[in-house]
Amino acid sequence: MGIRAFVLAALFGAAAASATPPAPPPADTIRLVDLTDEFDSFWERSQGVEPTARVTAFKAQFARLVPGFYDPARLRMDDPAFYDRNLGEALGRYPEQRAGVREVSRRFAELFAPARRSFEAEFGPFTRPETVYLLHSLGEMDGGTRSLPGGRVLIFGADMIARLHLAHRIQPFFHHELFHVRHGYSFRDCGDAVWCGLWGEGLATYVAARLNPGATDAELLLDMPEPIRAAVDANRTEAVCTVLARLDSTAGADRRALYSFDRLNERLPPRFGYYVGYLAAAELGRTRTLQQLAELPPAQVRPLIETALRSLAACPA
Repeated sequence: MGIRAFVLAALFGAAAASATPPAPPPADTIRLVDLTDEFDSFWERSQGVEPTARVTAFKAQFARLVPGFYDPARLRMDDPAFYDRNLGEALGRYPEQRAGVREVSRRFAELFAPARRSFEAEFGPFTRPETVYLLHSLGEMDGGTRSLPGGRVLIFGADMIARLHLAHRIQPFFHHELFHVRHGYSFRDCGDAVWCGLWGEGLATYVAARLNPGATDAELLLDMPEPIRAAVDANRTEAVCTVLARLDSTAGADRRALYSFDRLNERLPPRFGYYVGYLAAAELGRTRTLQQLAELPPAQVRPLIETALRSLAACPA
């Protein structure tokens, strides 16, 4: 080897030896699993199949794809046959929903990505592996966390998103549901008391409002099944004191009236706990950042909620 070639070889060899190989890109902590194509394909293949056999085949296939979701045991149903009938009817109604579900599936990534970026700009990146399913929820949900055999996951129901969210800005809804995932890092094992749901749902609504100035009640989910804000504001003392008196209740009837579609009386609308919880979170947010609110552990939250509610209305001791 000539001197010049030797020097060049030495230089390139040294450079190669000293060069640090590029680091692999970090793995995304959020894994999106879109099962809407699987649902669509099953519906296509199973047309004409006897209804009971069709439901049985569906449950067997999707038990492998999303274990535990399409299972009446998750919903604590005493009559699994009722769930199977509902599933069969949902498959029969699918042609009416198909275009909307397909549209949600087609656009989901482009809608979800900017909402995630703006959420992480406020709260930091998700540091734990999270699985997000997009599926046909059989009318159960537009979005929410669920505990399945493999752990807690975030589920978006394409059927309900098509029905409820495509006509307006969807980012506040995504922020609400992403916050539930983030909140689970610090707010765990709270139990079934009313105040736990009040804080979880009220704070998620407050975060969505803060991250989306000017968000409408429809975008904040405060218009289902009827307008909530106006009814609570017109009966503020009754609404706040009703919640305050039930903070430690674990009764299903109380939780259903506050967070689902039952109602306590003609003045207080279903799901009014979302807005009362929002008011409590906003009150506490006067002196705390969103990050500070998100990090509060359950032991600190209970007395803070009571203090916030008592500042909103003059309730009996």
